[in-house]
Amino acid sequence: MEPTAPHPSTGAQRSSPLPVRLSLTPYQAVPGGFDGAWWPHSRNLSAELPGLVEAMEGVGSITRVIVGIEPWPDIPHRVSVGGHIVTAGWFVSSHEQNEIVLCSYLKGFRTLLVIPPATAPGAADWLMNTPVPADGSRTATQLLTIATTRSEKASHEAPLLPSVK
Repeated sequence: MEPTAPHPSTGAQRSSPLPVRLSLTPYQAVPGGFDGAWWPHSRNLSAELPGLVEAMEGVGSITRVIVGIEPWPDIPHRVSVGGHIVTAGWFVSSHEQNEIVLCSYLKGFRTLLVIPPATAPGAADWLMNTPVPADGSRTATQLLTIATTRSEKASHEAPLLPSVK
């Protein structure tokens, strides 16, 4: 995946001083899989969604998003973003919860892995920079489990630095 943020080249302006953490694959590079990853800073969809939609500007005007209902305590039905309204919907709990589908009226849709805000930086970095299997064989839950395991293993294997006296 190609990281697209927090690089200023995305052109996305966000009301929050925090950058949008987003990584995208070329469109339709992964049929049936993820088109990238998004690592929001919080579970406040009203605050996070405008930055994400603005960062996705290059894929067409996003008119609707669909998110997992479990990770977001409050899902607004409509969010104003850059002069237009984005409608929000949700997946029921039996659907994969750590993903978001962004729908564009003219350009189809993109499905992103949603990395939980509290994810360890090492695990999130791996998820943001690891290409998703081309056959879409990994679910969001599987990818998050792999990343967490890798991160925990790396932290346990880190060499101890000698103490300075």
